[in-house]
Amino acid sequence: MNEKVETNDTYQILNGDDDVLLLGQATFTVRRLKELVRSQLNEILEINGESKSRRESIRRWMTNLRLNEETIISGGDINWNSPKQGIYCQLLKIGSQGWQKGKIKIEIYQDLNSWETQTSIKFCADEPLEQKSPLDDIRQSEEYKKLSNN
Repeated sequence: MNEKVETNDTYQILNGDDDVLLLGQATFTVRRLKELVRSQLNEILEINGESKSRRESIRRWMTNLRLNEETIISGGDINWNSPKQGIYCQLLKIGSQGWQKGKIKIEIYQDLNSWETQTSIKFCADEPLEQKSPLDDIRQSEEYKKLSNN
């Protein structure tokens, strides 16, 4: 009995800021979760009012990694990602008929020069949504029903 279980690993960016995520017992709109994640990253970078000196220290450390006097490696910006396996949740999309179980991934990008933060939340449903056939509407029409009964 070697049955292969189909799993869905297709993550799509959640663009509906008013869609709702259920994480454990807490609910968040997509917009609010992005705000909270962005706020937490900024709080980490700005500890105890030492934000400017701390930011400059982090920027210098991230942009140039000095291994010794002759060896300097140029770095980039900060990218933070949630675990690869995703975070289990449920999603309620505006206009949908109910909660959809799945996983999310959170990605944060912090520009070290401008300190702008970009946050994206990606969702992967446990079970892919069934694709609606373009013929489904035709099959439900009265004309089709009449023709199929003859």
